[in-house]
Amino acid sequence: MRHIPNILSVIRLLMIPLFVFCYFEYDEMPDTYYAAAVYAAAWITDALDGYLARRFNWITDVGKILDPLADKLMQITAAICFVIDNRIFLLLAIPLVIKEFAMLVGGIIVIKRNKKVTQALWYGKVATIVLFLCAFIRIIVRDSMVLDITLCSIMLVMLIFAFVMYYLKVYKAKPEKTESNQ
Repeated sequence: MRHIPNILSVIRLLMIPLFVFCYFEYDEMPDTYYAAAVYAAAWITDALDGYLARRFNWITDVGKILDPLADKLMQITAAICFVIDNRIFLLLAIPLVIKEFAMLVGGIIVIKRNKKVTQALWYGKVATIVLFLCAFIRIIVRDSMVLDITLCSIMLVMLIFAFVMYYLKVYKAKPEKTESNQ
């Protein structure tokens, strides 16, 4: 039972190619709801695996890595799909990929320094929710330049906010004392 959250994360990873297929195959209203449904299902499994892991103390180091990996790959995939539709989303996709790469490198440094995996913090979760909602709207409504600029701007601001907050909180923090470095 304790592996259910990790299984949900794997299912979410498997939803990524299905999302891409639905996004491009069903690109006219109301068919855009197929891609939106897959995207929403992915985020529902994210919420469910997080709830189960915390509620039943099924938190694992594998889950701490697998869960955000599935989330970030879905976000990057959606951003790339948006770029293919409208180049304005390059303003989001490029910083998103850079941020995630920096977070990966920073996460490895934090793990080596503190000897443990850091869980997501509130501002990362808020940014993820805002990115999800904006992307969900973009998946459904694809033919409005004003909406694209607005959604891209909101997502970019949240992305930068979360990155700066993580940098200030996690990467600039002093190493935690462990028995090996006391």
